[in-house]
Amino acid sequence: MADVTGGSGGSDFAEGRNRRLLVGDGVPDGCPISSRHRDGRREWLVSGHSEAREFLRDKRFSRALLAETAHPRGPATRMSVTDFDPPRHTRIRKLIGGAFSARRAEQLREYVATAAEDLLGKLIDDGPTADLIADFCAPLTFTAQAELLGVPRSRREAIRKRANGRLGEPGSPRSAVYQGELLLHDEVTAMLADTEDPPAGLMAELVEAHRSGVLDESELTGLAASLFFDGHALASAQIANTVLCLISRPGLLGTLDANPELVESAVEEALRYSPSVNFSMTRIATEEVTLADARIEPGDLVTALLPVVNRDEDVFTDPDRFEVDRQARHLSFGHGTHHCIGAHLARVEVQSAVRALSRRAPRLSLAVPESALTWTVSPTMRALSALPVRWTSSGVLDPLDRRARRWEDRPAA
Repeated sequence: MADVTGGSGGSDFAEGRNRRLLVGDGVPDGCPISSRHRDGRREWLVSGHSEAREFLRDKRFSRALLAETAHPRGPATRMSVTDFDPPRHTRIRKLIGGAFSARRAEQLREYVATAAEDLLGKLIDDGPTADLIADFCAPLTFTAQAELLGVPRSRREAIRKRANGRLGEPGSPRSAVYQGELLLHDEVTAMLADTEDPPAGLMAELVEAHRSGVLDESELTGLAASLFFDGHALASAQIANTVLCLISRPGLLGTLDANPELVESAVEEALRYSPSVNFSMTRIATEEVTLADARIEPGDLVTALLPVVNRDEDVFTDPDRFEVDRQARHLSFGHGTHHCIGAHLARVEVQSAVRALSRRAPRLSLAVPESALTWTVSPTMRALSALPVRWTSSGVLDPLDRRARRWEDRPAA
């Protein structure tokens, strides 16, 4: 399988009309479970909703054993809670879980909403075109995450740059990701040691856990750095995917402005219909397991194809249709032990973005033909490369506005 599948056409990407558009090349058809060989191992791909739920909560599949085979592993990767099994997973998640709770995310909602309004207000003042991902989605999600974690404002830009450097481009070699991780780890370590402008929030709590002997120094710095891996990028991509779903249906943003109670269900439907996440975290079987009549042997790899799982016709009526008021039971945040720790924050971020856009730019539209939009699908993420959009402060499109810079005339970043 190619690591990254690319293409053009925003409508095709948003609608996910076939498996290639949903989960990339090299994925065989088959429901609810199929297999292939990758890197000399058999890998099972789970496509059914009930089968995915069963797999994701089954403790006979190990994340930690598989993670240990990946090399090179940096100091933050070695402390990533996503790569642990219980009981270590339970211990570390307990340390950080409170900061990502539904209660904490709700406390942050007003901050995120204000940040969204401020970013959007600046874009509207600057002119009727922008790349919504670079100028709105990405700064919003990183700002929200930094606030939740307690990153001092003086440190945010440097850590954002290192976090993005660690992400790299889709399909970046492991060696490049490793080098990026080392730089991110150095930056976070310096923040933790700063006594003149110390961190707050969860970062301060982790420092105190180190002082009290709960974490040793390598655990402190590694765990803190791991919290900047890809949550902000996945949330940014999810906002963009959600906005594309909405503006592809004329009048829908305006409907949400008039009916704000629909925003939550619209966001959940976008999470189901066009998630930014792709494969679940791959696990390795530690003993023989039967799943959907498939005999999975010890050492086999297993992963769930979440965008396909989310369109299981046994669970969703007319699953290929976007329904703004659907009560979606998607698995985009996973299930079981490794349910996404940042799910509550991500929901607040996407909902705040949609509310701000529906109020301030209800007639938002693409600034380029939808066929010009490009996208990539990797095992970890489904994302647009850019989302050029157009608006005016009144929300009424004005193509004759001579102050507007044409998107294609903008200088390259």
